[in-house]
Amino acid sequence: MFFSTLTDQYLQNKLEDLISSKDGLTSMIWIWGGLSVLSSILFPVFISIFCAYVLVTTNQKLGEMLSQKLELSFIETLRAWGKTFLWSFVFILPGVIKYINYILAPFVVLFSRRYENGEVDALEYSAAISKQFFWSIKLWLGLFFVIIPILFYALFDEYRVFTTHPVSATLLVFVSAVVQLLFHFVLLRLLIKYLNEVENGAHV
Repeated sequence: MFFSTLTDQYLQNKLEDLISSKDGLTSMIWIWGGLSVLSSILFPVFISIFCAYVLVTTNQKLGEMLSQKLELSFIETLRAWGKTFLWSFVFILPGVIKYINYILAPFVVLFSRRYENGEVDALEYSAAISKQFFWSIKLWLGLFFVIIPILFYALFDEYRVFTTHPVSATLLVFVSAVVQLLFHFVLLRLLIKYLNEVENGAHV
């Protein structure tokens, strides 16, 4: 979370400097914009894998899990984002529904034996599982992705900048990390419960 926040603030500053430059926009905005998009996908995937590693009992070491699962998790997340954006171009609500459907895709890559054996598609399997807990996921997403971020923005936005408030920014990163762990704990409880029931005999 610390490196993610630092990287995000650095890239945002670069983009703001380019946009407000007296020389006008240059081709560099595509480079920094691309890095910003890459960062906004890669860091959440890494954080999700790390949270899963911390919260779910596993015999794998973190480095081993990353070497085996990071690439596939990144690819499936890119697929999920792509489909979500396509649906968002039609209307906002279908995009939100697709986001909820695909939110478990990285965890399917991490924990599903059926995915590992090539029996299911990560996005379709994520959608099938998410539909079982649609309202629960919607509730937790509303809390962790809407209400808490809005409160953080309204109350602490000024104090999240490391260049001006390093101590408060570090404390807020710690709080954000705890929030991330809680959110992943909720999602992983739903997923692991479902996989234990379904992949031990039943079918989707």
